[in-house]
Amino acid sequence: MTSTSPRTIFIVLEDGTAIRNILRTDVFTVLKARKDLRIVIFTPLADDEFRKEMAAENVVVAMKPKYKIGVIAGIFESFKKEIWAEKTGIYTFAQKRIRKPAHRFRLFVLKHILRANTSERLQQLLDLFEQWKLKVTPLLASEYFDRFNPDLVFYAVYNKSHYIERGAQQRAIRTVAFVLSWDNPTSKGPFLVTPDRVIVWNDLLKQELIQYHNYNPDSLYVSGVPQFDLYTHRDKFLSREAFFKKCRLDPSKKLITYTTGTPGTAPFDHEVVELLYDSMQKGELRQPSQLLVRLHPKDRIEDYRRFENKSDLIIQLPGRRASTGNSWNPTHEDMYGLAELMLYTDVNVNVASTITIDAACFDTPIVNVAYDGFTTKPYADSCLRYLDYEHYKVVVKTAGVKIAYSNEETIRHIQSYLDDRTQEAAGRKLIREQQCWKLDGQSSRRIAEYILGQLP
Repeated sequence: MTSTSPRTIFIVLEDGTAIRNILRTDVFTVLKARKDLRIVIFTPLADDEFRKEMAAENVVVAMKPKYKIGVIAGIFESFKKEIWAEKTGIYTFAQKRIRKPAHRFRLFVLKHILRANTSERLQQLLDLFEQWKLKVTPLLASEYFDRFNPDLVFYAVYNKSHYIERGAQQRAIRTVAFVLSWDNPTSKGPFLVTPDRVIVWNDLLKQELIQYHNYNPDSLYVSGVPQFDLYTHRDKFLSREAFFKKCRLDPSKKLITYTTGTPGTAPFDHEVVELLYDSMQKGELRQPSQLLVRLHPKDRIEDYRRFENKSDLIIQLPGRRASTGNSWNPTHEDMYGLAELMLYTDVNVNVASTITIDAACFDTPIVNVAYDGFTTKPYADSCLRYLDYEHYKVVVKTAGVKIAYSNEETIRHIQSYLDDRTQEAAGRKLIREQQCWKLDGQSSRRIAEYILGQLP
C-alpha cells in the first residue's frame, strides 16, 4: 500500500462468539499491527472495560448502533426466507420456520405468486425480493461512513442488526464476511445482506454456500476455525493438577463433563444433569467419578441453583457479562479454560453441540444425548430432531460419537469409554478433519491475510 493516509476497515461483531473468533485471536493481532490501517470496531458489548482493552492508536471502539428494519422491508425479508426454504429444501431451516406464527399465511401467499416452482424461478424471486427490500430501505449509517470513509467492511454473516453492513452495500463498499458456526448456512437461512466475499471453516461449508446460497467458488475462502487455534498451544495450558485445583476438582477421580445448550435448544438440560448425577451418586459408574457442568453462556443459571454445594458436582458459568447488557464477553482465560477442560475431561456429554468438535480436537470421547430429561416430547419438540439437522448428520455419519436415548444408556456409554477411551477414535479423527480443515494454529492468521488482500 503506497497511500500516505491509512486505509480503514470496519469490523462489525455482535456477540461473544464473534469476539472469541476475531478479537481474541490473531485476526485482530495481525490487523492491529498494521500501522497503515485504521480499525473501527462496532459491537453492542462496547462497555468501558472492553474499550480500554481493545482501543489503540489505530483502533477505535464504537457502540454498535441499534437498528430496526422497516415494516415493509421486514415483510420482504420474511418472504425471502420462505422462498429460500422452498428452494433449498433444507430440513433444519424448515423446522425453524414452521414454528413462526405467520408461516402458514406466507406459504399461502407464495403459492399464488409462484407460477413455476423451479429452482431458477425461485432464485429470480429471491433476487426480486432483495431488490424491493433495498428500494424501501433509506440510506443507512451516514454518520459513520462520512466520518471514517471505510475501504472495507468485515462482519459476521448472521448479525441480527445490519445497520453498518447494509450501509456498506448501499455505497458499494467492499464487504467480507465470516461464517461463525458450522450450522449457520443451513439453520439461519439466506444472508440478510449479501457480502462480496465469505470466509468459512471448511470445505463442507464452502459447498453449502455454493449449493444453497448461490455463491461462486471464487468468492469463498476456507480458513479453518480461528477459535480452535489456541488448541495447538498446549505449552500454555495449565497442568492437570493445576487445572483440577483451580476448578475445585478431585484429581483422583474421573471427570465427566456435561456441556449445556441454550434454553431455546435444550430447555431440559438441567433434568438430564439431575438424572446423570443421581446415577453417579448411586455408584452406577465403576470408577470414582465427578461431574462438571459447564453452562452455555446463554443458559439460565437459576435452573442449576439446586446443584450448588453438592458433592462431586461443579457448576461452571464461562466468561464475563458486559455491563451493556446480559451478554457473554469471553476472555482469553475462559478460552484456555475450555481447552483445558476438553483435554482433561474423560468423557464429554452434550446435546448435538459444537462442543462435540471441541472435544474431538482433543480426541476426548463424546456421548450425545438424544432424550429430553424427565419426559418424552413429540419429535418436533425433542432433541431427537437435532440428529437429523444437516450439519449434525455429518457428525453422526462419522461414527465418532456414541448416542444415548436414555439416562441408562448414557451411563453405559460413559462406562464403556472409561474402560476404553480409544473407542470411536477413528470417527473423532474424521470429525477433526472434516470440521476443522487444518488444526494447525494458523486459521486466524489466514483470515487476517485474506482480509488485507481484499482491500481495494
